[in-house]
Amino acid sequence: MTTVKPWALTFTTRISLIFGFLGLMALLTASLYSAKSSEVQLQAEISKTLEQRHRTVQSLIENRLELLNAYLDVASFNRVFTTLLTDDPGFDSVTEDMILLFQDSDRGVHLDLFFLLDPDGKLIFDAGMPLYSAENIIAEMDSPILYTSEWKPVGSDNLSIIRSTPIFDPSTIQLRGYMVTGLAIGQNRYFIQELLNMADLDEISIHDSHNKKLISAGRLNKADENSVSKPIDQSGVAAHWQRQPLIIAGKETRFMVSVALASERFAHRSEHFTRSFVLFAVGFIVLLVIAGWLLHISHSRAISRLLEFINATQRGIRGSLFQTTGIKEYNQVGYAMQSMVSDLNIAATVFESGEGILVTDHNRTILKVNQAFTRITGFTPDEVTGKNLSCIKIKDENTSFDLINEALEKYGVWQDEVWSQRKGGQGFLQWTSISAVINDYDGSIINYVVTLLDVTDRKEAEIRIRQLAFYDQLTLLPNRQLLMDRLQHALENSHRHKSVGGILYLDLDDFKTLNDTRGHHTGDLLLKQVAERLSAGVRRADTVARLGGDEFIILLEELGDEIDQASVMINHLCQKLLHSLCQPYHFENLEHFSTLSIGVTLFRGKEESIDELFKQADLAMYQAKAAGRNTFCFFDPAMQIRVTEHATLARDIRQGIQQQAFFLVYQPQISHQGHVSGAEILLRWQHPERGMVSPVEFIPIAEETGLILPIGQWVLKQACEQLAIWEQEPRWRHLELAVNISPKQFQQTDFVSQVLATIEKTQCNPHRLKLEITESMLLEDIDDTISKMDLLKAEGISFSLDDFGTGYSSLSYLKRLPLDQLKIDKSFVSDMLHDQHHADIAKTIVSLARSLDLAVIAEGVETEEQRAMLEGFGCFSYQGYLFSHPLTLEAFTRQFL
Repeated sequence: MTTVKPWALTFTTRISLIFGFLGLMALLTASLYSAKSSEVQLQAEISKTLEQRHRTVQSLIENRLELLNAYLDVASFNRVFTTLLTDDPGFDSVTEDMILLFQDSDRGVHLDLFFLLDPDGKLIFDAGMPLYSAENIIAEMDSPILYTSEWKPVGSDNLSIIRSTPIFDPSTIQLRGYMVTGLAIGQNRYFIQELLNMADLDEISIHDSHNKKLISAGRLNKADENSVSKPIDQSGVAAHWQRQPLIIAGKETRFMVSVALASERFAHRSEHFTRSFVLFAVGFIVLLVIAGWLLHISHSRAISRLLEFINATQRGIRGSLFQTTGIKEYNQVGYAMQSMVSDLNIAATVFESGEGILVTDHNRTILKVNQAFTRITGFTPDEVTGKNLSCIKIKDENTSFDLINEALEKYGVWQDEVWSQRKGGQGFLQWTSISAVINDYDGSIINYVVTLLDVTDRKEAEIRIRQLAFYDQLTLLPNRQLLMDRLQHALENSHRHKSVGGILYLDLDDFKTLNDTRGHHTGDLLLKQVAERLSAGVRRADTVARLGGDEFIILLEELGDEIDQASVMINHLCQKLLHSLCQPYHFENLEHFSTLSIGVTLFRGKEESIDELFKQADLAMYQAKAAGRNTFCFFDPAMQIRVTEHATLARDIRQGIQQQAFFLVYQPQISHQGHVSGAEILLRWQHPERGMVSPVEFIPIAEETGLILPIGQWVLKQACEQLAIWEQEPRWRHLELAVNISPKQFQQTDFVSQVLATIEKTQCNPHRLKLEITESMLLEDIDDTISKMDLLKAEGISFSLDDFGTGYSSLSYLKRLPLDQLKIDKSFVSDMLHDQHHADIAKTIVSLARSLDLAVIAEGVETEEQRAMLEGFGCFSYQGYLFSHPLTLEAFTRQFL
């Protein structure tokens, strides 16, 4: 009879005790780990917070220096314009202006140090805070010129950060001294307190290289500043410290900045970690109790669940799952049985899936194939069973069965895309994977499993998608997206290898004419042939891309290490491309000649962004067009400067219109008898910074940007209003006003209605209004020009042809135009006393005007000899400096009326 020992435990109890013991050990380990992690996390958060406060302090110092920089620049900038506008500036006035500038209340509030030195470094004037002696700082300074490029620290006990700027005598351009300004840190308790408050610190101090404290602020006085790893307690205050070098202008100095935060700031984090740990422990214990209860329940059901699964499997029910129990041994048995049943079901299903599958023995003799294999290759099971795997035809020059066998011997697996052949001889792209089935006991190969899939359609779709995404559909060249990707890689490669690369921006000359005359189909044919010639003219490693329209980009890499060498290579390439593309193009029954303009920019590394490189190449291309086309130009930084100046001036013109910075002057027109017949209104601009800007500078930009339209309308309105005023005075009502009309203004469809509306609104006499047009208007729609002139002339407005003889002069057009007057350009008048050719031209213009029954007036008359010669030619109206410079309305009225 078997005796049951009193201390014997049931299976459930034994498992529960073991499980409970392991659970408590896990809880203890997790608790220790959690406590350590919490401590590390807290210390990391403290360090991170102190690091952020350090950066804040550094940023505040840098901001103060940047503010002083701005003041220093404003002083120098304002003084330059004062010098330009002063007839006899002196050094004393320069000094006085600068002092007054920095003593301004808005600026001076930020100045601790401000003094002037002579060229030898001696103190001239000290306008800084009385607390900080300039002489002490000067004594510790090196030569003032060493402080002109950047901020530098000075002083040992009284730390200051200073910078100087040279002051030159505006009249002699000689160095007259230095202006020094700076930030006092040592003894500057106001600034240190400001840093403390703005950085939200409890303590801040600054030390020199010998750990001598220069200044400090806060409520912590003697705390250990050398560590943040543990809190320290001094006078009842726990704190965390961190020390870092003071950085000025991006460079570390020999001074150290220490910051501290009180430990109570982090108390809530400690409490948070404690609460998290308690919740974790309680939850773990609850889960442990629940797990023990579940273990007891699951053991009683384990046998019945295992038997249920076995019975279901025996009845052939697919998809039956083993219901898990609470006992590991039963679960292992149940899952093992379920896994075997599942593997058998999966194997049977997978074998008849959409992928072709065949199984071979270790000698690669085919044992079995599925129906998908027959559908893909055309071979039936009987045709391949018993044959070697090599009976599957591979028509890929990069793949052979020898390479496949080598990979299988070495790795036991091989997969790749290969071109195969169907039973009927048709080729197709096949994804093939071969895997070896290994004997787990001796490592030998039992079988090979081969899967294959027809990916021909998918591959063609991928190629098509890639082509649509990255290639131009007309020329099949890379498009902008692919070009950007390659250019980014080119910049990175150039940066790594320090090599030079280049971008060629190509634009076909006069492509629009071919499109307009021959149609877009012919234009597309030209673009295709251009793409072919460009691709044939560069290296295989280079990229030829089409941006759109008639614009192409060539990306060149690995042009050597020297800019000069790369320039020579690109020079030869550009000449080659220009020669190639100027050869005749043949399509259908048309022979066409075309040229292109090329802009070139070079790059090395990542000094310039992609957008900047494109902008440079584009500017160079337009420079090539301006040079006559069918040529190439390298990017010149001066181009960028001109473009920037152009954009700045355009912006200023727009602001000038809004701020009413433009004004009018009147230049009188005099008859040969000395009578004033009227005046020409001229536009002037007083720029707030550049002073008086010549119309030669701003009128072309206003024309280009369209700003000439509001300006021209304003000038016309002012002229009509003045004519209306003169009309009220009998002795002035005979005066005429000539107004220059820009081509863009005249080409507006509603120009006639605008003029008539202005006349109606101002109630001026249209017979006293004379519009001056230029010969460039004749290059546009001449019929439209004549029609508009006829409509206005019918209302009494007269027309004068300005600068006659300098542009497109056509007698046939002159006969058709309803003109009243020709104006002889000043270029002929100025040289006619010394150049017979110019004298003959002026005489001819007068004769031509007389024959066409037109009045004539000469501009630019500066001498009595010129006036007399013009009078001899038959010209009896004059305009020029001989009589008067352009005058304001008040001066014109006072002098001539």
